[in-house]
Amino acid sequence: MSEAPDELQLRVVTDKTELCRIMLASWGSQRMMIDLHVYDVAEIDALGLFDNAGKTAALASWTIRGDSAYLCALHSLKPGEGIATRMLDAVVFGARKAGAKRLKAMLTNDNMPGMTFYQRYGFRLSGLYLEAIDAYRSVEPDIIKTGYKDIPIHDAIELEIVL
Repeated sequence: MSEAPDELQLRVVTDKTELCRIMLASWGSQRMMIDLHVYDVAEIDALGLFDNAGKTAALASWTIRGDSAYLCALHSLKPGEGIATRMLDAVVFGARKAGAKRLKAMLTNDNMPGMTFYQRYGFRLSGLYLEAIDAYRSVEPDIIKTGYKDIPIHDAIELEIVL
C-alpha cells in the first residue's frame, strides 16, 4: 500500500452532509450502534482529509464517552492509497489528546476488508454480538441486509485498541 499524499489537509468537519450521504449509501443509516449505544454521525465530532481543490479524500466520525473513544465511521474515498490509515492516525491522536484510554470500533460480520485493516493497525477483537444487527433493524429498518461479497449481515464485531 502506498502512503497517503502529503498535500492532503486534515480539517474538522462541521457540515456533515457528505458524511451522512456516504453513511446512507453504504449502511442505510447515519446512526451506528457501538458498545450498545447509538451514535448519529451528524451529531458527533468528524474529521476529514481534503485535497488542495477541497475534494474529500476521507471522513471519520468519532466521539468520547467516559475513558473510551468510539469510532463510528471511517470512509476513504481513495482506497489503497494509505488515506484510511492517515485518517485513523488523526482520530487516534485526537482521542489520546482528549484523554481516552482506548478506541473502539464496531464492524458487521461481512466486513472482511475492515477486519483486516483494523487488525493490521493493532486493534484486537473485544466483543461479538450475535444477531445484534438483526435486532438493531427494529430501530433502523433501512440498514442493508447484505454487504461485502453479498454476505448476509447479522452480527456485530467489536474491536478496540489501547491508546
